[in-house]
Amino acid sequence: MSLIIAHRGYSAKFRENSVSSWREAVLAGADIIEVDVRFTADWQCVCAHDADLRLAGSQSLIRNCRYAELQAQAQSLVPLLSQAFKTIPPEVPILLDVKDESPQALAHLSSLVSSFGERPVDFGLHTLRAVHTLMREETHVQIVGLLSGSEDEEDEFFEMGGKTLRLWESKVGTSRLEKLLTAGRAIWVTTGGWGTGRDVGEFDAQQLVAMRDAGVTGFLVNDPVLARSALEDGTSH
Repeated sequence: MSLIIAHRGYSAKFRENSVSSWREAVLAGADIIEVDVRFTADWQCVCAHDADLRLAGSQSLIRNCRYAELQAQAQSLVPLLSQAFKTIPPEVPILLDVKDESPQALAHLSSLVSSFGERPVDFGLHTLRAVHTLMREETHVQIVGLLSGSEDEEDEFFEMGGKTLRLWESKVGTSRLEKLLTAGRAIWVTTGGWGTGRDVGEFDAQQLVAMRDAGVTGFLVNDPVLARSALEDGTSH
């Protein structure tokens, strides 16, 4: 069975990266909850996809704001990562989409996650350099490759210890997928986005089923309930 990963929580019906989106994604039966993470100027780890505070109508960059300043501008729009770990049950895996991949940020994040105790956590990293940096840390987290889509990075990613490769839906070609699956690789797909005509996390039910039947092992989607229903009810034939 393919995994359903709640993209920014249950973001189809609740504000992304919010306590409500995490809680409702768990209640909806999502297998994994994805959370975007960034650091403030005083090294508080917060949950936000955008680099700025556009959700609060501000152009202030999160990395330039102290956490107290952030709260004054955004109120509860940018929760701490600790709130995600308190809301999501310890048996439900969390995928952290790491937006700051500097060595200092990765070290801070690794230490912070360790302080929350043992639970399944994946670090979603966008570059091979970040994968190499994290592998030097004394961490037991798994690494998901949120790579740009270039095939020439795949072998190196897995050789470095990567667990799962995430592909954009438009990058899932038949020959590429067959090569990866033949090598025993775990493949997740973020639906929508580049070249699909849909927003990131939105999906076409028939295409979702077709990718499942082709061997994709997980899907990042905005609506875990509809995605689960599509996979349970549909066939690609």
